[in-house]
Amino acid sequence: MKFLHTSDLHIGKKLDGVCRLDEQARVLKEISQIAKDREVDAVLISGDVFDTFIPSSDAENLFFEFLNDLSEMNKTVICISGNHDDADRLAASKALAEKRGIYLCSGNNCFTEKTFGGVSLVGQGKNHLVLKGEDGEEIFVATVPYFGEAPIGTAVDREKEFGDRVKDIFEEIFKDRKKEQSCIMLAHLFMLGGERSEGERNIDLGGVKAVSPLAVPDCCLYTALGHLHKRQVVSRSRNIIYSGSPLQYAYDEVGLKKSVTVFEVKNGELKSCSEVELLSGVKLAKVSVNGIESADVILSKFTDYFVDFTIISDRALAVEETAMIKAKYPNVTKLKLELVSSGRGEGITGRRNLSDTDLFIEFYTKKYGSKPDEDIMSAFTEILEEE
Repeated sequence: MKFLHTSDLHIGKKLDGVCRLDEQARVLKEISQIAKDREVDAVLISGDVFDTFIPSSDAENLFFEFLNDLSEMNKTVICISGNHDDADRLAASKALAEKRGIYLCSGNNCFTEKTFGGVSLVGQGKNHLVLKGEDGEEIFVATVPYFGEAPIGTAVDREKEFGDRVKDIFEEIFKDRKKEQSCIMLAHLFMLGGERSEGERNIDLGGVKAVSPLAVPDCCLYTALGHLHKRQVVSRSRNIIYSGSPLQYAYDEVGLKKSVTVFEVKNGELKSCSEVELLSGVKLAKVSVNGIESADVILSKFTDYFVDFTIISDRALAVEETAMIKAKYPNVTKLKLELVSSGRGEGITGRRNLSDTDLFIEFYTKKYGSKPDEDIMSAFTEILEEE
């Protein structure tokens, strides 16, 4: 059976107030096409479907269109809730969704066992499903949605560290797995070794709410994680992977490519596991210039990006200057001024914080005795963009 793993769709999420639903629609279409082209049997969504507990109707419509596209291709879908989702709201339509091979899992799974496409649901229970492929192989799928600050358990359990309690939950889930069944897991949590980005909500303090990869049962062939927006392989040998968000959602993700993971389970083994890059969506860029006079030269090269733009200057900007930039370059979602001392032009925060562009201007000026002209700056910007 072949699977596609994605997560952290965050449908409805904005970038500094800028709506990105059109981009999200395009990238979800792209994911559907990958599922078709790669002939996957099931799509796994590891939580944070929406960006808020009460998503807009437009956001919900977009998600249902995505599910409908996959269903029309006879793809089974397994989805868990994340910390941005209202688990009950997400699963509210499960009675209708399951008729189309879509399983919206909120903990106590209770679905009608049926066959959809080439995949049959032949078993289920608390936090798990059992799927059967056309070749007869059964796959135990653990479904672990985000469960808040403290997993529910006995009074003794609550005295344990968070990671140990999660390990107990995993062991409880996998107790129902038959020895002959292959198994994978979906989970939405922060696992040790994962790196956060700015677009994620903190769920732990000092690592207390982090989970060790060793908590994942040894029988698990692939662990499809959600919560972190940067694609990360927590354990390559054990295939514990964050697929990451499908779009760049924060400026610390500049330069990071986005992707989904496609893998196959066959004869009790993981036969293949590959990253498939996503090309939809507007990329983000962080740009800074020395003086507003250079703004046009630089920003004209980044019109296809959302931009975090910093102007380094020894004076405050006039209201008209700020308004001009915002009007001419609506793709600039952040506009910041960094004041520097006059005289030799040394920044208040020092050269360490100078941008690549400013370092180039400084180098060029020292070498040739004058600042680079627009042609030189354009050439440099093109090379920088390619890099």
